[in-house]
Amino acid sequence: MRLLHSLLRRLRSLRQREPSNVALQEELQFHLQRQIEENMNNGMSPEEAHAAASAGFGSLPKTIEECYDARGVAWLDDLAQDVRYGLRTLRKHRSFTLVTVFTLALGIGACTAIFSLVNAVLIRSLPYGDPERLVYVFTPNSVWKLPPEAFGPSPADFFDFRRQAKSFAAATFFNETTYNLVDEKDRAERVGATKVDADFFSTLEAAPEFGRGFDAGDEQPGNERVAVISHALWQAMLGGRADVLGSKLRLDGMAYQVIGVMPAGFGYPHKSDLAYATGNVQTTDLWVPMALTPQQKAERDNPNGFALARLKPGVTVREAQAEMSTIMSHLNLLHDPGSRGWSAFVMPFRDSSLGPVRPLMWLLMASVAFVLLIACGNAANLLLARAASRTHELGVRATLGAKRTRLLRQMLTESLMLSAVAGVVGVGLAWLFLHALLKLNPGDIPRMESAGLDLHVMVFVLVVTLLTSVLFGMLPSLSATRINLVEFLKSSGMRGISGDKRRVRRWLAVAQIALLVVLLTGTGLLLRSYVNVLSVSTGFAPATVTANVELSPQYGNTHKRRAMFSSLVERLKSVPGVQAVGVVNALPLSDSEGLATVSVEGYPNEKQQLVEVRGITQDYLSAMQTPVLQGRDFSDQDASGNRLVAIVNEAFANKYFANRDAIGRRISTGAGESAVVGVAKDVRYMSLEAAPGPLVYIPFSQVEWFESSIVGAYVAVRSSLPEDTVVAEIRAAVRAIDPNLAIADVHTMSDLVSHVTARRRFQTTLLTIFSATAMLLAMVGVYGLLAYSVKQRTGEIGIRVALGSSKTGVVQLILSEGLTLFGVGLLLGLAAALLSTRLLTGFLYGVPPIDPFTFALVPMLLLVATLAACLIPSFRAAAVDPMNALRHE
Repeated sequence: MRLLHSLLRRLRSLRQREPSNVALQEELQFHLQRQIEENMNNGMSPEEAHAAASAGFGSLPKTIEECYDARGVAWLDDLAQDVRYGLRTLRKHRSFTLVTVFTLALGIGACTAIFSLVNAVLIRSLPYGDPERLVYVFTPNSVWKLPPEAFGPSPADFFDFRRQAKSFAAATFFNETTYNLVDEKDRAERVGATKVDADFFSTLEAAPEFGRGFDAGDEQPGNERVAVISHALWQAMLGGRADVLGSKLRLDGMAYQVIGVMPAGFGYPHKSDLAYATGNVQTTDLWVPMALTPQQKAERDNPNGFALARLKPGVTVREAQAEMSTIMSHLNLLHDPGSRGWSAFVMPFRDSSLGPVRPLMWLLMASVAFVLLIACGNAANLLLARAASRTHELGVRATLGAKRTRLLRQMLTESLMLSAVAGVVGVGLAWLFLHALLKLNPGDIPRMESAGLDLHVMVFVLVVTLLTSVLFGMLPSLSATRINLVEFLKSSGMRGISGDKRRVRRWLAVAQIALLVVLLTGTGLLLRSYVNVLSVSTGFAPATVTANVELSPQYGNTHKRRAMFSSLVERLKSVPGVQAVGVVNALPLSDSEGLATVSVEGYPNEKQQLVEVRGITQDYLSAMQTPVLQGRDFSDQDASGNRLVAIVNEAFANKYFANRDAIGRRISTGAGESAVVGVAKDVRYMSLEAAPGPLVYIPFSQVEWFESSIVGAYVAVRSSLPEDTVVAEIRAAVRAIDPNLAIADVHTMSDLVSHVTARRRFQTTLLTIFSATAMLLAMVGVYGLLAYSVKQRTGEIGIRVALGSSKTGVVQLILSEGLTLFGVGLLLGLAAALLSTRLLTGFLYGVPPIDPFTFALVPMLLLVATLAACLIPSFRAAAVDPMNALRHE
């Protein structure tokens, strides 16, 4: 009791100096109630327990005794007390609260925005029934060295395995195409379409919003002039009319009757759903029956469609794969002996469209998690600094008997309140960030445009907020509540609590720098890769204007097609300012392929030797400004078809005519045996990141094989006219030839380059923003640590100056502390970066995972940033007045 009365006397003296010290009153309330409960547990009545406790604690303010009765306080009341006290504390220290909340909100907001993308792309259910049971069935051929996804089944193979397979509840066969749709104002527009069988919508378990889908009768040749349209097409071109069912559409000059309208958001197949789908179809707006004749259904050696199947309940992809492998091994024997080698490949529906973007989504999520961790580190440092200023309060409460768990609960309650507010602010920031992200949409990430703050995202925010409060609140709380009562009493409660808070804050700053090094290194590698991609030689002029022209069925023979494109070229050549006009059946970077087998004179040819083949008109290379390095371009005589000639690219010449002159050599492709008359510069056809492969150009008039599969081509125009003028001239020329035709994919070649690099630009831009944000947070953390250190060491600095230390010496003292943090964090970060950058191999182009330039640049950049963060605290320390510092001490 003597010690208790001594403590009470000290507390009364402190209260006299700080009459508004509410914290002491609340602590006395807490311990008074706990003493009452202990007395009651020892057998006292409530009245006796209250009287004994009051006598033991001495005279207390009446308002305190009135706040509690002898019946005890529930845990909910304790929590309410912690919340009230926390609110008063945070409101009193507004600057600390605002800085901490904004720092955490920045991290939570960025993390939430990226998660909303991940949720829309990878997590949210697809608009089909039970999409996890949907699989693609491909039929690759071992003879052709191409990915399995490049081979859909032939009609005969599909109908056979659908009849024999026991793993599938349903299966559908379809093929993508386009139509020239003429609206009520006689304006032609190109729309993406898919020819499907009667089981298409039932396999997807997707029904029309109103109207009906297709039935077996619609599949019969002659009955196929019906169509199901998308909700978007219904609204855009048909005005959303209620009487749309039964109305007529003019598709490629033919009348089709609308029998159904799909729900909003349904547009399968999209361009991103299949790697080898039609390149110029972004989404499907029309579905028409695939009315195959008996002869077409029996076609076995011409794979020209896609197969989608629904697994039966309980059947796994592995089981379906085993069954299909067995079936295709038998069907392979029914193929022509020269093309055998067919097998089966069953791919989950999600893997086809989402597989290529999964690594990007997780890369962005990991990067933004680094930003959140750095933000948590900053908040933890702020809490540690705040805890140091609460040394006196915590020491008094501990001296009065408050257990560490009680103090810890109070600290964690405050950190949870800060995170809760930061979570609310973070949701607002996430909404802003998400809208900005959607403007950077590269266009080839499935369903990215549907990202939003839905229920999944809100649950994520709640989880992140709770985790954040633990991450930044636990360590400061544990450190702050580690109180040595002996030292506190010896110092009369007036000095700081001894401990390792400063050491903890330093290690937090080191961890922030290490995380920043890893993030900056990865960003540097991706940034260099993006620059390398943009710097590759494309082989064509960026200003050339191109447009796709698809022909309707009335252009079903070679003569009509040649005449149409010849007329188009002549019309465009006559336009003043047009310098060159050409036509090609597959444009570079348009996701269009034209593979053919080739046999080369004087070369040890292999079986099924594949090269790219392009049919071009006479001035196409001139229009694209692709130089002919050897020999000549095609001439009028070549276009007449009297002789077979070809132009090869550099890659072809280097592979097949190494150390030999290519001019005059004979090569054989699907168009026949041709003489090489020229060698053209390499062009990046399939990708900017893939080295050009062997390619053969043949005269457009000699491309007989493309009639059965390709019904259109691209026109390329080089001119001195503005782009809009050129596009208008192309559209006018096509309309003058045939009003039922429309142009599509209108752009310059630089637009195509921008499109194919959009995803890389998207990821590089985001990581650069994350890195800049993380660097700002980390450097603010270093600055705050050193500024607080200078404040704490004011007396020491004053003594140093009084003993003769120069201002330069003081600056060096503070700089050395900051640079030590930088050095340790840099070493740890570089070690982690050396291990983690190998995970980025799939994202890099022309840069090794351990790039000396990047690993040298990041430390230099961080050194400059760290020095900048250290300067103000260093100069502030040098400006310390020794007399004021010693007087304060």
